[in-house]
Amino acid sequence: MHAHMVLLTNTLSLLGTETPTVTANPTGTATSLSALTATNISLHKVEAAATGTVNITLNIILSSGIILVALVLGLLLRQICIRRLQKTILDKWAVQTLGILVIIPPLMIGATAALAIWNNLISLIDDLKAHNIDVYSIGSNFIETVILIALSIGFARTAKKLAIRGLGEHRLNINTQTLLARTVYITVLIITSCCILAIWQIPVGIPVAAIGVVTVVITIAFQDILKDLVAGFYLLLSRPFFIGDQISITIAPTVYIGKVQNVELRATRLRLTSGEEVSIPNAIVFTSTVINNTYFEERRATISVTVPVADFVPQETAHQIGHTLRDLEAVIQKPEPIVLFTSLKEEKVTLLAHFWVTSSQAIDISDAMYALHTLLPNAELAIREPVGMA
Repeated sequence: MHAHMVLLTNTLSLLGTETPTVTANPTGTATSLSALTATNISLHKVEAAATGTVNITLNIILSSGIILVALVLGLLLRQICIRRLQKTILDKWAVQTLGILVIIPPLMIGATAALAIWNNLISLIDDLKAHNIDVYSIGSNFIETVILIALSIGFARTAKKLAIRGLGEHRLNINTQTLLARTVYITVLIITSCCILAIWQIPVGIPVAAIGVVTVVITIAFQDILKDLVAGFYLLLSRPFFIGDQISITIAPTVYIGKVQNVELRATRLRLTSGEEVSIPNAIVFTSTVINNTYFEERRATISVTVPVADFVPQETAHQIGHTLRDLEAVIQKPEPIVLFTSLKEEKVTLLAHFWVTSSQAIDISDAMYALHTLLPNAELAIREPVGMA
């Protein structure tokens, strides 16, 4: 009977009896309960580990669910926002930027809630404060900076588009429109930079000194790029040609003939008469010989006609050539076509036929070549003007 009492006492101690000190065995001998106490501690550790595992799993599920819900809500708001903003005058960059910004608030709320579940948010903030780091101020300034940069780029692009559209309605030339639009774009970005400095409370003297040093370094390292930049602005201001004009640029030994697509910051883009696009650095355009083929409404074309002496009749051959050219629809009647005798060599007579066409048809003079070939089938024909067509 006494043995059963001892066993019951040991069982109660395992189930949570406070701290028994001594017990008796069947023979009455006092025994230490250190082994039983160690067993009790082990059971408590197992229970705590199991509880901790359950809590971690639950936190993972809850935090993942919150982030997922926040992301879905943000994407839904983005879709609604973009759908409505696309109907406005805003630039595509501005529309997409605002669409991304709409996603940020739900994600921030979700991230805050997820951190709060893990009880790490408050402890992290307290640790940063202990090191004299103002988390709220830095976070607020960072968010304001990101939003300001994104919105300013979108606003600058939209203002540039509106400037081009508004100036086009006042019939300003395309060069002036492009120059003023770029000025508006750069002005908006400069104002944005000043606002960012104000947000972070940075004295103006520091960025001015930094800009001075960077300017010197850039000037030395990127001289060619700066030359192209300055030359591009000068081309837009001096207007030797307009965007949309057809020009000829001589870069020895090659002559490029094409329509001006755009005068960009670094290069002038031409669509060649052969269909290719070529980009020529502005500095090279600025220092090269440039012929504006469409500056005037009409321009002269010249065809060299070489006929055998046997087929040449003085006065009559030149008259026939002039009459044939006057009958062509593409040839302007005033000034009239002129045929000049230029040389007699190796039993061949060379005549130059000068006639005028509209600038838009200067390249396409195949009708004149075909008409002269029909008139003089034995003649050798060659284009002398426009330049580069020979």
